Parts: sequence; C-alpha cells; structure tokens
Amino acid sequence: MLHKQTIPRLRQLSRFIYKNLPFAEHVTFMGLEHQGYTPHNIQKLWIDPLDYSTALTDAVTYLGDMGMNVSIYNSQLCVLPRELWRYARKSISDWKNVYHDECGKCVVKEECGGFFASGIQQHSRGLSAVY
Repeated sequence: MLHKQTIPRLRQLSRFIYKNLPFAEHVTFMGLEHQGYTPHNIQKLWIDPLDYSTALTDAVTYLGDMGMNVSIYNSQLCVLPRELWRYARKSISDWKNVYHDECGKCVVKEECGGFFASGIQQHSRGLSAVY
C-alpha cells in the first residue's frame, strides 16, 4: 500500500522482495483506497503521489529490471512519471471507478486507472489532463 508510512521504505522493500521472494509471481504497488479506517487516519496516511514519484520509480523499475512482474494499481497516469505508465493498470472495479471533471479532456483517459468513488475529493495537486 502506498501511503505516508510506507513510502520511506519502498526502496528497501523492493530489494527485500527481490532477494527473499524471488519466486513471487507478481508484485503490486497499490494506491490508497479511502475506505474503512483510512478516512479517520487520512493525516497519517495521505501523501501526494507527486511527492513519492522518485521512491516509486526506484522501487518499480528496480524490480522490473530484475525481471519481476510489477504493476501499479489505483493510480492516475497524469501523476505518474511517464516511465512508470507501462506498469500502471486499470485496477479499480467498474462500479467503484470514477473520473475527475479534469479527466474529461484527457487523451489517455481510457488507459488511466481513474479514482475510487470514495476518494475523488482527495487527489494529487498534479492532476491534469494529458494532451
């Protein structure tokens, strides 16, 4: 899960996974869903994806370069570095998936993961349509 408490250790986690779990078939980095206790702890958990893009890029590309099957779930393309787009998946169930008004103008909307309906209000400051 990608949140404020896990981001500082993403690099170490990716190295641990490669070294100790080489048999793992798929490694997924999952964006935060605003359900359960998350809304009550949002100040402890929320971090703008722009602020963790370097750590995420390092962790994902390391595992990818090592030949592991890696994906990013629950994220929007416009807030990911382009080098990570190939790892991003449309992972949110159709009945939970929504798009911000800004997404209506976006040329990659069909490939983008969108938002959880529960978390549309909390989004990155980098949200913007891709032209």
